[in-house]
Amino acid sequence: MAKKKLGIVADSTCDMPPDLIKKYEIGIVPLKMVFDNDEVRYQGVDITNERFYQRLIDGEMPTTGAPSPKAFKEVIDKKLEEYEEVLVFCIGNKLSATYSTASMVKKQFYDDRVTVIDTNTLSITISLILLPAVRMLADGASKEEILAFVDKTRPHTQVFGGASTLKYLHKGGRLSRASYLIGSLLHLKPLVSVDEGQVVSPGKVRGVDGLMDHMKTVAGKIAENHLSELVIIGHCANPEKAKEAFDYLKSLPNAPKEVLLWDIGPVIGTHLGPGTIGYVWVGEFKEEWVKTKIDLRFWKSDDEKEN
Repeated sequence: MAKKKLGIVADSTCDMPPDLIKKYEIGIVPLKMVFDNDEVRYQGVDITNERFYQRLIDGEMPTTGAPSPKAFKEVIDKKLEEYEEVLVFCIGNKLSATYSTASMVKKQFYDDRVTVIDTNTLSITISLILLPAVRMLADGASKEEILAFVDKTRPHTQVFGGASTLKYLHKGGRLSRASYLIGSLLHLKPLVSVDEGQVVSPGKVRGVDGLMDHMKTVAGKIAENHLSELVIIGHCANPEKAKEAFDYLKSLPNAPKEVLLWDIGPVIGTHLGPGTIGYVWVGEFKEEWVKTKIDLRFWKSDDEKEN
């Protein structure tokens, strides 16, 4: 049987729902996650998102790490049995060693049959690039057309959201003890965005109501300025508030035509924790939309965190 032209591989931080992964035949390379020396390969392999967040709520705190070279090679080899060429979509290189590992595997074992893509972002934002790409492929697009789409879209992917607590940023080493204690006393919620491939905070707000007010502000800007009709709303075990954000965006004039509601998976969920919600879209984001008096750039790269 002749091979098909182009196959797709992604690391598990894309957080795409299992039904879409199956529909578009995407090979998934899971990142490592360890609970007290108990390694769990998630993304439908060993643990559900629901069980993961329950373990966080119960007080367990995992560490995360990039996939091994072997994990990448196994998935790519399997794809090359069916396809002439493979595209590999990875979490941003500034956030994790995943892209570097995939690039090393490509250099050591493959030729131009394998192309490794640095999406320069993370979690469901990766799927702002990945989902349209696999749809293009299903419609007959070439490798060159897909890569052109990636290059055009990647600089304009945006993230805005907030976590319900500073607890997990502190536990994961992303936030100092002093900032954690002060923020907790003031009931502050950290806002979250991505700037030049790194997770940053444009500020903090008081309480869930403050966070939802900012979400509504950003929703209005998305409706006015989106460059793509696809917007994804993600959440970490917070379906009620995520649905509220979903309904608000859908109700706006000029709202994007396709608004999806997805779970955020364990890698970013480890650091932001249950309660996190956010929008991802293609367009622009200006910090003055949500700027607060307290500004904190908290995120260390996964490379610094031994990933």
